[in-house]
Amino acid sequence: IALKPSELLPACIDVLHTFEPSKTTVDSHHQEYVQRHRILDPTDVKFIHQVLYGCQRYKKLLRVFLSSFYFKHSGEVLRADRPLYTVLAYLSLLRLEELTFEGFKKLVLSQDFVKTRVFLRFTFSEDNLNTWLKEGWLTLYEPHYVQTELIDQVLKFEPEVRALVEELDRRQAMGEAKKVAEAQAAAALAEGRGGMGRHTVPEPFNLTRPAARLVPDPEHEIDLDALKNKSTSRSPGARKRTSWHRPEGPPKDQLELDKRKERNRLELRKKYADPAAGRPDLQAEKRPSRLSDVKRALEERDKAAHPFRPQPPKPVPKWDADQGYVKLNAAAILREDQIYRKKQEEEARAILAYEEDLRDAKAYDEWMRKMRERDEAARSAVVEARRIEMALADEHARAAVARDKVAKRGMAEEVRVESAKLGEEARAQREAYEAVRRETVAAVADLRERGAHAVSEAEAKRRAAAEAVREESRLLEAEKRRAMAEEEERRQEVIRQIRALELVPRKRDKVIDPTYEPGHGLLEEMSLSELRERLALAKVREDQDRANRRAEIVRAKQAKEHVLKGKMAAIADYRRMGAAQAEEQRRRDKEARRLKEEEERRRREESALKVEEARAALRAEGKQAQRDLAKELRDIKVKNQFLGKDAEAVEGKKFARLEMGARREAAALQGAKQADARMQAQIARKEAAQRSKVTERARQQHREWSDAQDLRSTNAALEAELANTLEAQRKQATAAAERAAKEGVRRANENSFPYTAVISAEKRDEARAFRAAREEQRGLATAATSLDESRAAIATLGAADRSSGKASYGNTGPALPAGASGEASSPAPTGVGAQGRRPPPVLNDVPQSRPEAGAATLAPDHGRATLA
Repeated sequence: IALKPSELLPACIDVLHTFEPSKTTVDSHHQEYVQRHRILDPTDVKFIHQVLYGCQRYKKLLRVFLSSFYFKHSGEVLRADRPLYTVLAYLSLLRLEELTFEGFKKLVLSQDFVKTRVFLRFTFSEDNLNTWLKEGWLTLYEPHYVQTELIDQVLKFEPEVRALVEELDRRQAMGEAKKVAEAQAAAALAEGRGGMGRHTVPEPFNLTRPAARLVPDPEHEIDLDALKNKSTSRSPGARKRTSWHRPEGPPKDQLELDKRKERNRLELRKKYADPAAGRPDLQAEKRPSRLSDVKRALEERDKAAHPFRPQPPKPVPKWDADQGYVKLNAAAILREDQIYRKKQEEEARAILAYEEDLRDAKAYDEWMRKMRERDEAARSAVVEARRIEMALADEHARAAVARDKVAKRGMAEEVRVESAKLGEEARAQREAYEAVRRETVAAVADLRERGAHAVSEAEAKRRAAAEAVREESRLLEAEKRRAMAEEEERRQEVIRQIRALELVPRKRDKVIDPTYEPGHGLLEEMSLSELRERLALAKVREDQDRANRRAEIVRAKQAKEHVLKGKMAAIADYRRMGAAQAEEQRRRDKEARRLKEEEERRRREESALKVEEARAALRAEGKQAQRDLAKELRDIKVKNQFLGKDAEAVEGKKFARLEMGARREAAALQGAKQADARMQAQIARKEAAQRSKVTERARQQHREWSDAQDLRSTNAALEAELANTLEAQRKQATAAAERAAKEGVRRANENSFPYTAVISAEKRDEARAFRAAREEQRGLATAATSLDESRAAIATLGAADRSSGKASYGNTGPALPAGASGEASSPAPTGVGAQGRRPPPVLNDVPQSRPEAGAATLAPDHGRATLA
């Protein structure tokens, strides 16, 4: 069973959306999809396969289209519809002519009107194709292909697409009107009014489209040879000779008109032969003018204002194409060397095979070339024979078309009579439909007037319900604020207790010696000073290894450059040989193409002569048949002249009666059209009055709705302002209560713990004194900078003792490296001294915020040695 258009297009979208190129191929995925969904019709299977294959093949072209489409209509389309637009773009850009517009129209109408309408307006627009798409497509394809095969092929269907878009707009308007009518009917039915859910559904007018007018056949025979002569000859005499081809010659009025035209043409030519003689005299030219002086003054002023005069540009240097050189990198040299090596290996294998077998494939290649040339000649002969057959078939078809026109002329008259009858019936049906439509409009207007009263009553009920909800919300908000105040008070109490517990200071720092070994019995256990020394030695070894590696890299690079220079020289030799061989091959190919083109041109000329001879024979047969027919008609006319003298009079009366009947018919038709036009004008006036009435009613409803909205906005603003005022008052009261509570807690602590309060006051005073002493020590450290420099010089003189590892540090522990502890000899009152003494004990009653500068401490939470 074949799929419907509404099922076929979603199937194509689904198969494209589920395709994963990294896991499967196009054919495998298509076969699996068709078997899984049980699609049995061979046409549908082939269509889905071609759509999937085409979307993958022209992926870059479609990507350019979709990116431009989504960029321009980003607010009208969805990203989820990308597979739909991909399939539609492939069908409209590349397969529309094969699919035919009717088939494409069925697929488009099976989808959502809004989506397809946006797509059609973008795709079939010449401005969009040249502005948004052409530049991107030119980066992928040739300009000729883009213009002729893409843009021109799409624009051929622009009139049909314009009609399709209008139909989509009409359907969408009908759908929206139907939805509005259904919603109004449902609302009326819910409110207890309406006609059992029945509602008015607008439908488009069934207007009769005017039939296309038939172009009458020419009264006289048209000579094609004369038309050709007319196109080449533009003289009045030639036009006069080729204008009329009747046995009795042109009519007298036409001859008189031609003479007048010729006389007027000669008079005009004589009048304007001398341009100076016919030129009018202008008074403005006789008046004096200072235009040249003003122009010269302006030019001099511009030159004075812009004194810069650029130097003329230097000519472009001449460049010889033979002197050009492109520097190759290492990768290019290696690639080209590998190519030449492969060619050498192939040649060596061919020579070895010739030595072993004592033959090569030259004879077989020559035989294959001759066979292909013979096949190509046979194919060309078949094509030429078919072209001759098509030309003869075209001549026969034209003759058949001429005969068919004569047969259809009588049929057209019958169709005109039938169309007149159908037009009368359609007019009667239209009048009946208009009467029913007027009654429907009156009923709808009555329903709308009753609906306005019901809307006002519903609005009053909703307003009362909203007031009750707001009152309940205010009560709940007040209760919530009281609960939040109690919770905040409880949290503040907990915070006060925690802060009271944190008032007592704690001792957290420990001071260690950098030469001290923990003595835990671990492998490679050492002091901080020894660790630093080992790190310095490891760094020296790493620097030496790095220098050795660099030297090795330099040597390898030099060797590689030497190899590349040799390969480059070989490549230059190969290129010179290849250029000479390529030039010789191009010369041979050019000569072969020239011979082939001459043979092809000779063959085409012979076939053209054959076609022209066949056409001439057909034309001669046709003209002979026409001459025989004309001779037979002349004989019949001579015989009819002797049959009766009254035939001309009877024929004249007959044509007079026919003329009078045609006049009466034309008068009746004109009267009917005038009456129809008056009725249409009256209907248009009534519709305009009804539209103005409906518009005024809608404006009144909008004004009432705006007033209600303004009232609600005012009430909401007043409520928000009241709530902000209450919130500010609550926050002020809470802040005052918190300050009072803190003050009460402080006083209660002083009254309950007087000793703690006194100690805390003393601690604060000692801390202030300690900070002052520390600032004084920093000033002394600045003054002792020169002393530190002299001590550093002494430490440099003892470097030999430290390198042997026998220097002592305060008579205990290993020696410190140079610069390991720059603060060891500083005059700071705390830290490790010059003789390795311990710092003085820290008083328990003085808060220690941090150790002094230069003292080594051990963080209790990390357990590793650090320098503060």
